[in-house]
Amino acid sequence: MSMSIELERCFLLHQRPYRETSVIAELLTEHEGRVSMVCKGVRSAGKKASSLRSTLQPFALLHASWTGKSGLKSLRSAEVISPAPWLHQSQLYAGLYLNELLVRLFHSGESHTHLFSRYQTSISDLSGLAASDTIAIEISLRRFEARLLATLGFELDFMRDAITGQRITSDGTYCFHSEYGFYRADLDDQDTGQNVIPTDNPLPTIGQPLIAGHHLLAIQKDDFHDKKVRQLAKKIMRLALAPHLGGRPLKSRELYRRPE
Repeated sequence: MSMSIELERCFLLHQRPYRETSVIAELLTEHEGRVSMVCKGVRSAGKKASSLRSTLQPFALLHASWTGKSGLKSLRSAEVISPAPWLHQSQLYAGLYLNELLVRLFHSGESHTHLFSRYQTSISDLSGLAASDTIAIEISLRRFEARLLATLGFELDFMRDAITGQRITSDGTYCFHSEYGFYRADLDDQDTGQNVIPTDNPLPTIGQPLIAGHHLLAIQKDDFHDKKVRQLAKKIMRLALAPHLGGRPLKSRELYRRPE
């Protein structure tokens, strides 16, 4: 039996050509999660097609109605609730990065609590920043990445050692594992002189990048005024997201490497 959804709030994440005049749109919906659907006639001539093309724009808050019982739904109607905010280059690149992350990390038909509202908040935050404030934009991305990992069930704990359960100390040195988290890299505890790494520790320390404990605590406190902390947070998030992205590079990251 075909299922019908009426007036679901959503955002367009991506669309690609399908057959002669249609597109397949990837929507992030409020209650149904990410949904893939055929939008018929979008690329054809005529006033109706033109109106639909102008409606299906990234970052605009939409109402959509669709039918279908398979993984690929059929769009019945779409209308704009709130038009897309004006995003300058750095903001636009950041928004496209968020969209690609959602398409790559979440399967069609999977519903995740708070994902829609977190995305909506992030787009609103980005649009409210000055286009020249690249630091604030960068921090906004790190926060969204952390929320995505939590949604996937891999929330990073910047407070405790993943092996011993002890609190991360500002004077400690740590390594990072994308599945387990942060763990002590020092061989000896400065207070007790004892080895703090269990002999059955399955995680490597030799050859791993070393992270200062005070930098991890700064990230936990959302304190990104230090450039080193921002660089470290970016590296950690990339390492944490990598296993979930399937080894393929993100196309949106290439935008940041292009000359102005």
